[in-house]
Amino acid sequence: MLLLKRTPPKGKKLLVFGTTSEIRFLDSIGFCDTFSVTYNVPTLKTAAAKKVLEQLNVFADEDIDEAAGALNDIPVKKLYLVIEMAAQGEQGGSSEAIFSGQSKIEIKHFKAILRDTIREFDKESNINIDV
Repeated sequence: MLLLKRTPPKGKKLLVFGTTSEIRFLDSIGFCDTFSVTYNVPTLKTAAAKKVLEQLNVFADEDIDEAAGALNDIPVKKLYLVIEMAAQGEQGGSSEAIFSGQSKIEIKHFKAILRDTIREFDKESNINIDV
């Protein structure tokens, strides 16, 4: 926190993004005052998740609706986590082929990752995701 309060060198600017699901705690210890702006990002509904998936271009066109349908009411940060995990494939490894557009995430693998990850999400919050 000390480094965030220190002003940057003359002629330089500092941009810091922070994400949290524990805003009340951070506010209670005065950490939120460190930032000039705080913005609440709502969870993604199915239609918004579909737009994100279309832009990422990690699914075959015929799988986008099914993938988006499984992602109702998910935080965008967690969506990216699930995508990154699924992009590494069933055996694990590099996601380079997925993100370069050479390959696509298999919907069956994506839903398995999502199902496993949801168990952890549910412990943290009231996420309602249909897998």
